Amino acid sequence: MTITWYPTVYPDRCDGCRELDRPKCIEFCPHNVFTLVDNKAMVANPQNCVEGCVACMLLCPKKAIEFPRHQGFRKTERSWSKGLRKVVCKKCGKSFWTNEDREFCWECSR
Repeated sequence: MTITWYPTVYPDRCDGCRELDRPKCIEFCPHNVFTLVDNKAMVANPQNCVEGCVACMLLCPKKAIEFPRHQGFRKTERSWSKGLRKVVCKKCGKSFWTNEDREFCWECSR
C-alpha cells in the first residue's frame, strides 16, 4: 500500500530558526522539499519527500514539523536521529546536516 508521505509545517510554531542563518529543515533537506516564505519554512515540493524520512522533524527546535504516522515510523525515527550533526562542505563551504560520514554537501557530491 502506498501512503502519502510529506511533512506538515505548522506556521504558528515555526519561527524560521530565527537564531540561525536559515531554517534547519531547509538547510538539511537534500531533496528541496522546503522553501522560505515570510521568514518561515513551508513545504514547496511535497512530491520530493522520501517516504519514511523524518530527519527534518527531528531537527526542528520548535517542533513545527510533523509527518503522517505508519507502522515503520518509530524504527525510521531512531535511525535518522542517530549521529545527526552539522557539517561544513570542504568544497563550497556550505553548512548542511547529515548522519553520514561525508565531507561534501549533496550538490558538490554530484
